[in-house]
Amino acid sequence: MGQVPPRDLVVQEHGLKFHANLFEGQKTGLYLDQRENRRTVEGWSRGCAVLNCFAYTGAFSLYAARGGATSVASCDIADPAMAEARRNFALNGFDPAGYEFVSEDAFELLERYGRGGRRFDLVILDPPSFAKAKKDRYAALRAYARLNRLALGCLRPDGLLATASCTSQVSAEAFKAMLADAGRQAGRRLIILHEAGQAIDHPVPAGFPEGRYLKFILAQATEWDSREITFQAV
Repeated sequence: MGQVPPRDLVVQEHGLKFHANLFEGQKTGLYLDQRENRRTVEGWSRGCAVLNCFAYTGAFSLYAARGGATSVASCDIADPAMAEARRNFALNGFDPAGYEFVSEDAFELLERYGRGGRRFDLVILDPPSFAKAKKDRYAALRAYARLNRLALGCLRPDGLLATASCTSQVSAEAFKAMLADAGRQAGRRLIILHEAGQAIDHPVPAGFPEGRYLKFILAQATEWDSREITFQAV
């Protein structure tokens, strides 16, 4: 039905333009379910040094740049994704030369930045699904814990962590419990400022709770106070 779309299709999202490759790009090169979460990040980006891991074609990064971030570093393991991110920056009038694009494994980059003392005001984590089946759930939670712990090690005091999970195998409660554990390991206390799922055009049937696959949390990472008293049920 209809006409074949052009290979260099440009779409608009909340006033930003993105190249959408309907022929070869993953999810057309733009994950629409994160649309409103990107706009949330924009509202918290002013004056921030931002690191966007698993940046893909730079959507979260562009929102941060438009939101007034002082610097934006984007990381993705795929060279073509970083090349497309640069194109999207240029498409929206942002000179790619003024921003950082790193083709590297996000785990390795976060570990390197953590050891080297590089710190950010806002770190964004939007990784691929670590669990495609129920049997992968615990391995996924371990991977999420390590990823978020490494990210917290790159945050300045009272910095912001925007973190997501896109697998239905990890519930919202399990995801938050994992974040609390990652915070303890990193010596940080996470205060949830905003919690959301996918955009409204990705509805969840009442009889299919697994349909709420996307978890998105924006949290402030305060310093862990060792004087806090921990109560345990006896």
